[in-house]
Amino acid sequence: MCRKYMYCLVSVAVILALFVGFVSAPSARRSVQGPGKSFKDYPDHTFNAREYVQGMTKGARNVLVWQDPSVDLRKYRSVSVSDFGGQLLPVQSVFSYDTFVSSFNATFQSSLKLHKEEASDALRIEGAVVECNPGSRAARNLVGFGAGRAAGAVVCEIYEPGASRPCMRIYARDTGSGGTWGGDSLAMLNHIFYMVANRLSTFLGPRISR
Repeated sequence: MCRKYMYCLVSVAVILALFVGFVSAPSARRSVQGPGKSFKDYPDHTFNAREYVQGMTKGARNVLVWQDPSVDLRKYRSVSVSDFGGQLLPVQSVFSYDTFVSSFNATFQSSLKLHKEEASDALRIEGAVVECNPGSRAARNLVGFGAGRAAGAVVCEIYEPGASRPCMRIYARDTGSGGTWGGDSLAMLNHIFYMVANRLSTFLGPRISR
């Protein structure tokens, strides 16, 4: 009887240990993974989208997001919004990024319907344009099937007052390949950044405002 009793106790202990390990393992992985890299961790003209989005989940169409679950963004009454720069875009001499970066910032600032204020207790919204690729008009016209797509992407990070690491990170990207004879690449990029700016502001609005 004693042996059977001890055997039962050992079996129960093993089952409990396995159960606790199964339940705690995901949270352990999350804590090791942490918030991931900030766009500020990358040197100028260097960005790794695949690395940046690790640990993110789908937040909306063409939007990936990571958020610290312990932070309630809706308790803040105002935000300060910095212009997104193009310092992480690759070096090239074919065309200027400035027009598209400015276009994105103008649309994002106007479409973000939050109370904006440069205050010490405001959430900080910062980010960067990380992809601005006109693609290939010839490839779109001659090959099709998605070849030569134009693409634009931004990263957006939310910081609590005084914080040095973001409590929310967002990656938003869109592409385009339509138009007669492959379309106008620059007009396509303008439309892409208009869509990305509006999609980002639409995503942020209900998650911050009351």
